[in-house]
Amino acid sequence: AWRAYYAWLPRGTHTVEYTLRLNTAGRFQLPPARVEAMYAPENFGEAPVGAFEVVTP
Repeated sequence: AWRAYYAWLPRGTHTVEYTLRLNTAGRFQLPPARVEAMYAPENFGEAPVGAFEVVTP
């Protein structure tokens, strides 16, 4: 899991990048990315995350 907390985030589009390390070859499907207001979880947004495949050289 990765979590980030912001006291305030302006309206608009934002991008978050991170590095993911996988130690096993295979096909992986992550759950949808989700953003929600900490004290108002009924305010949320989700974005699909595509499957990706790791192959050994």
